[in-house]
Amino acid sequence: MKRRLQIILNKVLKEQKNILYGSNSEIVVNDVNWIRSKKTYMVTITIYADNIEESVESHPGGIEYMVDFGWPILGKDCKPIIVSSLDVKL
Repeated sequence: MKRRLQIILNKVLKEQKNILYGSNSEIVVNDVNWIRSKKTYMVTITIYADNIEESVESHPGGIEYMVDFGWPILGKDCKPIIVSSLDVKL
């Protein structure tokens, strides 16, 4: 599931990703875990961007928007918990 979500975020939502984080940015989905007590998924994401200063303005709201838009494509109806970090792409 994490590979499919990563493809959705990087390829299907490419235009939104480029606007929010830059054209050379890359989103890596590290983990997708089911949290039994909350009855939802926890998604851990790292965003690699060229320009951190510009990307900070749209983080974390931008990635939450993208995941909320792409999550139903996976066939999941529960809203996931998103843990994200922003890093410099080397």
